Amino acid sequence: MNRWAYVLLTAALTAVVALWAIPYVGDSTADTHVWVEGNSLLGVSLAVHIDSLAAQVLLLAVGIGLLVQIYSTAYLQHHPRYRSYALVIILFLLGMIAVVVADDFFVLLIGWEVMGLCSYLLIGHEWETPEARAGAAKAFLMTRVADLGLLVGIIVIGQTYGTYRISEVLAQDPKNVTAIGLLLLVAVVGKSAQFPLHTWLPDAMPGPTPITALIHAATMVAAGVYLVARLLPIFEASQLVMTALAIIAAITMLLAALCALAQTDLKRALAWSTVSQLAFMFAALSMGDRDAGTDHLLSHGAFKALLFLGCGCLMHAVGSSALSAMGGLRKAMPVTFLSMTIGFAALAGFIPTVGFFTKDSVLAALEHGAKGDAAVPASVGSIVFYVALATTFVTAVYAARLWLTAFFGPAKEGHEAPRAMLGPVVVLAIATFALSIGQPFHLGFGLISTGVAVLATAVVVYAWSDRGGELDIDAPLLTREFDLDAPFTRWIPAATREAARLVVVVDRDGVDAYPDGGAAGAQLTSRALELVQSRNVQRYATVMTVGVIALVAAGVIWT
Repeated sequence: MNRWAYVLLTAALTAVVALWAIPYVGDSTADTHVWVEGNSLLGVSLAVHIDSLAAQVLLLAVGIGLLVQIYSTAYLQHHPRYRSYALVIILFLLGMIAVVVADDFFVLLIGWEVMGLCSYLLIGHEWETPEARAGAAKAFLMTRVADLGLLVGIIVIGQTYGTYRISEVLAQDPKNVTAIGLLLLVAVVGKSAQFPLHTWLPDAMPGPTPITALIHAATMVAAGVYLVARLLPIFEASQLVMTALAIIAAITMLLAALCALAQTDLKRALAWSTVSQLAFMFAALSMGDRDAGTDHLLSHGAFKALLFLGCGCLMHAVGSSALSAMGGLRKAMPVTFLSMTIGFAALAGFIPTVGFFTKDSVLAALEHGAKGDAAVPASVGSIVFYVALATTFVTAVYAARLWLTAFFGPAKEGHEAPRAMLGPVVVLAIATFALSIGQPFHLGFGLISTGVAVLATAVVVYAWSDRGGELDIDAPLLTREFDLDAPFTRWIPAATREAARLVVVVDRDGVDAYPDGGAAGAQLTSRALELVQSRNVQRYATVMTVGVIALVAAGVIWT
């Protein structure tokens, strides 16, 4: 099948979703349709629900998915497993669509798990390399463990509210919200790579770069943010849950930004950036401001996809995502340079990119929390607000560092990527401006965030000039990413090693004894039958005669 056939399939899916979703964008009405009503045994209904938020997330997912398919026709044009790659992308999108529009918790869970499976397959697409296998396994295991929270949470919801229909649950007064909220929070933290279950996302970088863009911008990690936004009435009914969400967001946003600061690989730095920006969204949601959180989700989807696909163009030119292989490429790759400049500007929060407006909306939401106008205590709101300001500064610093290191310095040879790769990058650069239209403007925070971004960029430019174009950061703790992966790579394996050995022994000597015994019995029976089936007619006649005599004797004796 031609590579463009998969693009056409995705385009058809995008067109259908767009025709369905566009009428709901910006509309206050919502629509719920039940295709199959759940019965009394399982109670699972095939029902869909769409409103303005769901419509926007749907358009983001299929839009980025289509651009990724187009981009991949050139990026992976000679790959021997292109067919499976392209089909898994379509399945990935279907999983995200199921999560967004499902009005039944179990249908949502199916879409949630389909995305987990697809991310495993796509991260490990280059399974010949140990890094790809390890990254895929780590992502799968960490998100599966967290997904247990969603499964148990759904069961508790069903027992508490008497239904698994999301719209019916939200229509009732909140009940048992702390237990339900904490269980759902575990799933969200794993899916959206938040502290302490965040390390799988940076280690997923061995996957193809277009897939990285898809996971980071429009699916998978975005699903966690969307779930909190949709179920916000349940979350915000519990101060404990909202406080936990706010604290997790505060820790994650600054920690991930600091990790991005010291990276020597562009792709990995962008991955840490995603972790930090997702925390921004959760911070806004923890203050009860759904619009601020979801606006930043949509904004981030556009400019982060732009940066990852632009990174792929750079890798196509220099053969590596290492920053040391880049530098001085702005003249050789002017379109990529201009497009990624827009992406980095949005990440740093420069006007008039959409990142400027949505980041300020998040800061405004946090200010309300700091004043006590949210479900969290004012002290917690204040801490999150100031941590967010600090993170804004660090974000602008690493964005400027990555931009200078990739494109400035002594000129290097390079070339623009094929049009199939460059086109999606340009489209996303335009979208990064276009999405600014209609965004709320916060003058005070606009001045503050612009001042912070300008100051941070000026500091980096000065350091770059003062050090002769060298921006390496000598900070071992940041380089080791705070050793936060140690619990998962050393401590937990060490603590569970003996238990694992015991399981192996029980499996070998206990569980396997039954199938082994059955096989041995079947083998003995077979041998016994083999003795009878000797192909000797005289022996058959003898056996039959003995049998008849035995039956006659038995009949005589018993009668």
